Amino acid sequence: GMMFDNHKNHALFMRNVFALNAWGLLVKTVPWVYRTYHNHGFDYEYFPAHLQSWVRALGELLHPDDAAPLISVYEWMLARHDDFIRAAQNYSPVLPEPSSEWKETFDAFVRGLLNADRKACTQLAARSVNSSAELADFYLNVIQPAMYEVGRKWEAAEISVAGEHIASAIVNRIMSMQYLEFMEQKDETRGKAAISAGANEFHEIGTAMVANVMEADGWDVAYLGANTPAEELLEFISAGDFDIAAISVTMVFNLEYVRGVIRQIRSWPGHTQPWIMVGGLVFKESPELSEKLGADGCAADCRQAALLADRWMKKKANETL
Repeated sequence: GMMFDNHKNHALFMRNVFALNAWGLLVKTVPWVYRTYHNHGFDYEYFPAHLQSWVRALGELLHPDDAAPLISVYEWMLARHDDFIRAAQNYSPVLPEPSSEWKETFDAFVRGLLNADRKACTQLAARSVNSSAELADFYLNVIQPAMYEVGRKWEAAEISVAGEHIASAIVNRIMSMQYLEFMEQKDETRGKAAISAGANEFHEIGTAMVANVMEADGWDVAYLGANTPAEELLEFISAGDFDIAAISVTMVFNLEYVRGVIRQIRSWPGHTQPWIMVGGLVFKESPELSEKLGADGCAADCRQAALLADRWMKKKANETL
């Protein structure tokens, strides 16, 4: 199953690399793939065999003039097999850390998630947050770094996919409970924002954090959640007269999809175009991709998203004076 998924994901990934000329992304992603698949039982020699099979397929299925530039990229990867093994063995992702006063809560929360102890996690959340204004601190010091830690443990084969899913489910429930308890209805708004994860994006915790922090900050937020098809998203944004459209990307294969959505928005009359913000895991190590997609800006976390949105609206107000 994992091998079949790898071939499918590889095709989608390379399509995005070629379409966006995202060579930096290729160089950063391959060591991660080597490391993660090796941790899940794949021999390193699987990778040259896998790449050779793609070289053969490209040679057989495409005209030689079309195949040649693609095959040269595969030959470059094959020639660097030993370099990729070394990079995989030395790979240590820079994960967000909680600030010192949150460390104890963060450690206990991670323990609760790994033990599937919803009650312990819920109690920690209840002790940590007493108003919507405190959500951002809790998200940035507990939930976000905890989910990175859970992801790291899955990559290292220290927990199962089921363990990762349970952790996400606990976090989703806690965030929903906090939202219902603390979000006040505000009459004044800073502006209208549509916030969504794109099609084939099922990671919605990051998107929900942005939506909730912006709503707590006084925005009128339409939160579309995960896996929103492009046509529906575009229709919704164009009908809603939004100031800001924020789209989250976790999976590299969805970059081209987001570029397509942004190109459509850019074709609208100028006064109907919202500011376009992107965010998500894929931009963490490759922030230059936001420009390649045609976005106005990129936010690394929920607090940065709120600050960036606020800056844009101040700029808009100055321009209309």
